Amino acid sequence: MAKSQTLWGRIKRQKNRFSSSVGVRKGTPGDGRNYGAIFVNHNIPHQLRAGSIYGARITLENSGNFVWCRDDPSESRIDLVLRFADRVVGTYQMPTSMVNPGEQVTLCFPLTVPHKEGAHQVVLELVAQDVAWFSDRGVSPLAITLISDSSNGLLPDDPREVTRSVNPWHYRPTGGIERSSEGMTFPLFVSNAKGCHLWDQEGRCYIDYIMAWGSTILGYGDDRIQEAIGAVLEMPPLTPFPSCLEMDVARMLTEDIPCGEMVVFGKNGSDVCTVAARLARLHTGKRVILCSGYHGWQDFWVEAEGFGVTGVPDRPEPLIHRFRFNDRDDFFRLFNLFKGDLAAVMLEPSGPGESIQGPEQDADKDFLATIAEAAQSVGALLVFDEIITGYRYPSGGVQKAFGIVPDLACLGKAIGSGMPLAALVGKSHIFEQCMERTHYGPTFKGEVYSLAAAKAAIQIYRAEPVAETIWNYGTRLKKEINRLCANIGVNASCKGPPFRMALIFQEADSDRLRLKRTLYVQELLKQGITTYNGIMLPSYAHDEAVMGETLEAMGETLERLAHAERQNNFERYLEIPLL
Repeated sequence: MAKSQTLWGRIKRQKNRFSSSVGVRKGTPGDGRNYGAIFVNHNIPHQLRAGSIYGARITLENSGNFVWCRDDPSESRIDLVLRFADRVVGTYQMPTSMVNPGEQVTLCFPLTVPHKEGAHQVVLELVAQDVAWFSDRGVSPLAITLISDSSNGLLPDDPREVTRSVNPWHYRPTGGIERSSEGMTFPLFVSNAKGCHLWDQEGRCYIDYIMAWGSTILGYGDDRIQEAIGAVLEMPPLTPFPSCLEMDVARMLTEDIPCGEMVVFGKNGSDVCTVAARLARLHTGKRVILCSGYHGWQDFWVEAEGFGVTGVPDRPEPLIHRFRFNDRDDFFRLFNLFKGDLAAVMLEPSGPGESIQGPEQDADKDFLATIAEAAQSVGALLVFDEIITGYRYPSGGVQKAFGIVPDLACLGKAIGSGMPLAALVGKSHIFEQCMERTHYGPTFKGEVYSLAAAKAAIQIYRAEPVAETIWNYGTRLKKEINRLCANIGVNASCKGPPFRMALIFQEADSDRLRLKRTLYVQELLKQGITTYNGIMLPSYAHDEAVMGETLEAMGETLERLAHAERQNNFERYLEIPLL
């Protein structure tokens, strides 16, 4: 990109690099540190559209005499601060855990362009958190004159403006950046979806592997589901008394799910995981829950993360403890500690997210049987979180496939075929003794349109090989992705059960892993493939033609990754913030 005189007015070329023209190495007397920094280069153009979000990149060099640390809460933690005039609009962490004296580092971040027409001063500077701004130590910030062109600016009611300033709390893998350097759109909004495809705000088509967070296993807008919903649209969605549809779906679940004797509905998986925890504690009179996997966003489960991360107050003695999936030793380490106060063991029985990269393991029948026996031996309940695996696992669920029947099972995702519905099913004596004391009463749990979709979906799952087709597709996709990795020379492999899998990089360095994963997701988006941070959930709508297109896109993506690794410079190709 050409660098105009205006853009680089306060930057000069020095020894084949750009550096701050004053105060680069000037420290503060008595400080004991040299707060040196060199702004090596950046990609911010002279003129950008008002209100747009641009994928900015800047390379810095630590020219001082101490290590910049990202994760140290003390004075050595260094962040990049973005200001427009005197207003701080962004603070960004270093992409690596340490930047030693003399080393360079590249940061990628979203630059939101002001709406006001005319020239604006973009100021980039460094701060040692809670201690000092580098500018206070004599290091001049990088100041760039940016022209905001309002002729194509965003209006207040433009969705891009609303998501930037009012409602940013949704999946944004690009941090709001809407175009790649080649001018290709990144998906910010969906204008339509059908089958396994979705279309973005400008009409670009993508092959989707998020599939409404795994809920649309039949595909978006399945005609049979749409027809079932349409047939009840003359009814109001909610009344004080239940519809007969609710009883139909409840009966079907008790017929299909081995542990299902009674049912209660909710709207999200988090609803039914929470009521399962309450039932277990009420039924046993005990408090501790051992868990493995993801069980939603509500307080009972996230309290293990602590007050600072979740806002849920800490307990003097935590009541939730996590064990590693398929790890007997880790399970019994906790079981032996808490068996006297154990209310339940709750786990995703197949493919839980075991690391930041995603799922790696399928169900282990012997491991599940061991846990079931241990829980029963101390009077604790066994709870299977089958939010993902229900109707998606071969035979219709893990408990049905392996004959290991829990006391309670949480269902969601597939049962509403994209409509908001979840259910807790389980042994009748547990519900009869304790349900009325759970204080459980979501307003919309009996909403009719979702129940109509669920009835139609379950009929399809019973009549057609939905789970088996998804399993076969995913198995072949994994095999071909692994073949591409081997041929191209990318040290990674596709792991996880075939219905919920991810490319797992064999990378011990956490900083390099983050760079690789971000570049992988970015390049897939450029190739027209959407994933959830790399996790893929095939559906019944993914067919042979889609398989071929996916593998072609995957090959291009892996080639770019291999090229970046050979150059040992992933940052050069990144255009979105690190995931």
